[in-house]
Order: sequence, then structure tokens, then C-alpha cells
Amino acid sequence: MGDKLSIVIPHEMKDEIDKLKEVYKEDQSSLIRRLLWKSIKQEKIELALKDYIEDKISLGRAAELANLSIWEIVDELEKRKFTLNYKLSEAQLEIERLLKKHKKE
Repeated sequence: MGDKLSIVIPHEMKDEIDKLKEVYKEDQSSLIRRLLWKSIKQEKIELALKDYIEDKISLGRAAELANLSIWEIVDELEKRKFTLNYKLSEAQLEIERLLKKHKKE
């Protein structure tokens, strides 16, 4: 199964969860798990992009941390209107990675 967590949330947040439960016809635990997964994914993307924009990590590393492909992380940058700072060496590594992946298939 999984680990059990207990949290205290504001009344307003509980009200919003109750509204979403009705809309999605979903039980509370399933809904909260789904919302948490969505939030975790988004947070990982935000952190990876922040480090990339601050030139702390490469684009490839940002994609890896966000659990996205290079192309998906580029899309995320474009959504936020950030300029791509893509180095030739990163492009070569991505091409090699893709070639290895397709050779296995």
C-alpha cells in the first residue's frame, strides 16, 4: 500500500477539496493523492527550470530532474518566455541518448 500521513489544512482548503470531490465524483483520498502527484510534478519542473535559468545546471540535467525529455523542458521554458541557452555539447549528448534508446527498441 503506502505510508499514512496526517496533516492539518485550513478550512478553505478543505472546502475546495470537497467541491472537487463532487465535480470529479472521486473519494477524498484518491483526489488528494492525484492533486499531490500533480503538484509534485509541477514543483520538480519549477525547481529544475530555476536552476537551469540561474545557470546552475545544464538543460539535460534540468530535463532529468524534472523527469521530462529535453523537448518537454524546452516547451516549459517557452511557456514561461525564457530564452534557451542550449550548448552544442548538450545537443550531442541528447542525440547520443536518443540513438541508444532507439537501438534498444
